[in-house]
Amino acid sequence: MNNSDLTTRSFSTAEAKSALSATASEQTDFVRLLREHNESAATLYAKVSGDRCIEVLVPFKGKRCAHYGFGKDKHDDFILFRDGAVSELEADSTPAGGEEYLAHKKFEVLQSWSNKEFALSVSPAGSGFKHQWLPEHNRTGTVFAGSQHIWFDDTEITDWSAEPSFRKVLSVRIEQRMMARHPDEPSSPLAEIDCWHTIDRNGVSVRSEIRWLRPVSIAAGYGMMFPVDGSFPRSLVTGLGYTYEATATDNSSTDLIDDDRSRSYAYLHRAAGTETADRSAADIVVAMNVDDIAATFRYGQEGRRNNKPMVWLQHRNASIQKLYPHVYEHYTANSGETYEASGVYFIGELPQALYKR
Repeated sequence: MNNSDLTTRSFSTAEAKSALSATASEQTDFVRLLREHNESAATLYAKVSGDRCIEVLVPFKGKRCAHYGFGKDKHDDFILFRDGAVSELEADSTPAGGEEYLAHKKFEVLQSWSNKEFALSVSPAGSGFKHQWLPEHNRTGTVFAGSQHIWFDDTEITDWSAEPSFRKVLSVRIEQRMMARHPDEPSSPLAEIDCWHTIDRNGVSVRSEIRWLRPVSIAAGYGMMFPVDGSFPRSLVTGLGYTYEATATDNSSTDLIDDDRSRSYAYLHRAAGTETADRSAADIVVAMNVDDIAATFRYGQEGRRNNKPMVWLQHRNASIQKLYPHVYEHYTANSGETYEASGVYFIGELPQALYKR
């Protein structure tokens, strides 16, 4: 089967998975490459930094760490994957003879205020209400907690007092069940949302499940987005071997030739000649893999982006470059329909010779 067949014919999810298995060997897996070429020590470092806010350090070379942040929105409850940066770990002796672990941030990688898991612009079908984003955008809360749990290894976090230093852990888990509500009709939920984050030596794994509880108009929707700080990238590369410039700042966009076929994406760092210039940073790469591409990209389903490639790169401004898988466009979901999105993010070092094709 030719790769183009995956986007020019209609097929079931099962058929899509079968078709993709034929092309999987042709794709570069950037997350796998990063895992194989970084030290990725089993020991991580985590701390509470505020109300339902945590930070996690994943060492990848010597003192250098991927520095991930997670935290709730200000006007709703969704604990989101917020931040991704490169930091250096420092261990200091305490007066009591122990050790404390601190992080010194070197530079930003992922854009902290931009959604990654999903973003859906919704309104109750037929209501005439303004479409609002799930989760919170523009200070409008829409996703509220039913239950939320965070574990550092097997210890559940219940005290949200900010900690001065990191503690050693092997993994961090965030489990959430939430209700999506439209602000003009909050008593009648639109959807039930389950979301899981796992952070360990393998990176940040994300899985979201959305169950529509009533007919819902979806003006636009995105799953497994990939936003980076504007100072970081020089290009975006894809699993199918395409390279896209990622330095424009004029709110233009680039439709991907790959369309919806690449499973793996990576931004390459433009360290030389920028304020983050650092020879040891030249090989820093941030990658994202889509775990279940047939489900996340809604293969074979109605209401995806029409007439253009489904995946596109926005060059919004000097602050952000963002990859959008455009999984919904002008679609009405019926009660009982579901949407699932899943994938992995990984920050590490990767010599250029390993990903040049």
